[in-house]
Order: sequence, then C-alpha cells, then structure tokens
Amino acid sequence: MLFEHWIYSTAIAIIAGMGYHRYTGRDRSWIIVASAYAPDVDMIADAVLKKIGLAVLTEGNPVKHGDFHNIAALVVYAMAVALILHPAGIEFVDSFTFASLGFGAHLFEDAVVFNPGYAFLWPISTHRFGLGIFNYSRDWFGIGNEEVLIIGIIAVIICLILRTAYEGKGWIREAINVKRIYETIQYRIGG
Repeated sequence: MLFEHWIYSTAIAIIAGMGYHRYTGRDRSWIIVASAYAPDVDMIADAVLKKIGLAVLTEGNPVKHGDFHNIAALVVYAMAVALILHPAGIEFVDSFTFASLGFGAHLFEDAVVFNPGYAFLWPISTHRFGLGIFNYSRDWFGIGNEEVLIIGIIAVIICLILRTAYEGKGWIREAINVKRIYETIQYRIGG
C-alpha cells in the first residue's frame, strides 16, 4: 500500500485532531499524516545501515520489509518523535500520542488489507495477523488499489463533513497554518 496510507491517515488525523482539540485546545494531527509511512522505513533500512557500516539483524536476519510493523517499533518511533519535537515546543504527550496514532494507523490499514499481514504484536507474539478484506493489487497506476482508495476517499470526505459540522470551517485554516507552526518552532529554538 503506497498511496492509501496517506489517504487513510488523513481521515484518522481529521477525527483525532477534532477530539484532541476539544479537550486540550491543541491540534497536532499533522504528526499522524507525517508518521503514516514510518513503518515502511524497513524497506530501505538494511541498505542504508550497510552504507554507514552497521549490520542490524532481526531474529538473525537482515532487516526486511515487515520487521518494523509491530508495537515495539511503534513505541520506539513515538518516543523518538516526542524527544525530537519537544525542544521545538511541541508537548511530549502530544507528539507521542499523534506519532503513535500515525504509526498505528499504518499497522491497522495493513492488517485490514493483507492476510496474513505482519507480526504486529512482536515481541509478545510472532504470529502474523491480518484480515485480508480486499483482494489487494496495485491496479491504480501501480501505487494503489482502486477499491481501497475509493473507500479511503469516502472516509476522508465523511470525516471532513463531521469535523466541519462540529467546529465550522475555521479548523481547516488553523490545521494547515504552516507559517504559524514554522514561527513557533523558530521562536522555541531561538532562530
């Protein structure tokens, strides 16, 4: 799933951002979308690690696709994101929560589409889980499945409608206010 993760994580970010904003007054949902592809770093990890002279093995084998698709990698990733973003002024709990949601969204999407999927519960269990609801093949320009994309786009539209009905149109402008985010980060790091 290449393109689908971006679509589904956007839908999840819209709703998660709405709920979080309601209780905290902050919306860091962009972290969900930014984290949507984090588990797929395992596709290039072995090559990159070899280039810098490191040999990392998982269960005695070089890192391969699927090795980071688990809860252990989710926790390590979310912790790293929280530690990186905290000096920039983003609360630790916010970045940890939203990075976990983005990473978890990826795992959930893969579990729904593939059967068997991956060992999502590693290190607790090495059993490979998956529902395989779709007969997945990249039939849309080689980057996505038409059925999965259509359902994802419908989910995004429904989430947009729900949040706009609840909060009005102003949330969109606030969520994509890149200039404000940039200025906040510059202020926090003293630039």
